[in-house]
Amino acid sequence: MARAGLGLSLHDVVYGSDFRTLFDAWWDYARPNYFSMRDGKISGPVTVYYDPLIPVHHTNERLAGMKLLPAMGALALKRDDCRELFNVAMDQLGWRGTDPIVIPPGDFSVLQLLCSAFMARELGDDDLFARLKGFMEENHEPAWDDETGEFTWGYHLNEEHPRGQLNATSALAEVARPGSWWDLINQPNLRKFVEPTVHGVDFPRVCLSQAAYDVERRILAVATDAGAPGTAGEPTTFRVTNVVPEKCTVEADGARSDKWRVAEGDLEVETTVGKHAFVIRCG
Repeated sequence: MARAGLGLSLHDVVYGSDFRTLFDAWWDYARPNYFSMRDGKISGPVTVYYDPLIPVHHTNERLAGMKLLPAMGALALKRDDCRELFNVAMDQLGWRGTDPIVIPPGDFSVLQLLCSAFMARELGDDDLFARLKGFMEENHEPAWDDETGEFTWGYHLNEEHPRGQLNATSALAEVARPGSWWDLINQPNLRKFVEPTVHGVDFPRVCLSQAAYDVERRILAVATDAGAPGTAGEPTTFRVTNVVPEKCTVEADGARSDKWRVAEGDLEVETTVGKHAFVIRCG
């Protein structure tokens, strides 16, 4: 339900619906009945799973992650309550302070740490985030794959393919900034649906390292990365929509470029795989 609330809230913001009230009503019930939370403080066990047929509240106070998972899911919706769940979990794990970080045994331990790193970053707890990130860099096998150009973490699992859920959570903690999760749900960038937008990138051969629109100057700045190994110099294209191509000018690597055309009403830029910087003046 914590994660369902995110979807309901985003739908409301984008489409003007009123679905989040369902989640809010559930949360008001869950606070005292599932999270043992009264007056903003946790005063008892936290429910892992409620079986309405028996009925029984299944709790596991040995796993701090049972507080972290709902807290991470609902952090952008119920910030104060989730901060309390997070703080109680950190006290339980003992990861604040100067003592070495000790990971509890069990398959769930790595995910607990990754969720904690993301939440510390989101909540602006810089000291804790630095400690957890340092542990991740030292113990989670961060590595580049020279053949694919991909960066992943291995976690000492010795698996053929990097573990998806763990890598996704690690990446989330890596790229987040304080408050970004809250902003994504509560203050999403809806202008992108009408402003000049890049699409049609030849991923995974090439990725964008920048795509930012300056609304006052009517300039779209785009930068491509070095590209997948072995593809440097190969031809590629990307498109820009929500523009009038005939009114646009394109600069590539600091020089005026005529290597573009109109494609299905969009502006299509021709380039090569590699590090390039483009300035598209949208008229």
